[in-house]
Amino acid sequence: MDAQDGTVRSQERLGVPGQYSASPVAADGRIYVASQSGTVIVLKAGGTAPEVVARNDLGESIVATPAFAESTILIRTAGNLYAFEQR
Repeated sequence: MDAQDGTVRSQERLGVPGQYSASPVAADGRIYVASQSGTVIVLKAGGTAPEVVARNDLGESIVATPAFAESTILIRTAGNLYAFEQR
């Protein structure tokens, strides 16, 4: 959506069916969306439509919103806490 006037710019399926409880979060030009089925979808933000750059299946349910600390993304699944760092 356009932040200025609320106009829908793009709408599409992410390729991972199911429920989504966690809020999408943005960092460093990317949007992170976590599904309850355990897949984290990474979108490149900007342009006319977001571009899917990765789909990562962690194999466990995710209901918590991913968090960021400097260059690290923290993802809590049903049984684990993952920390992925960009180097």
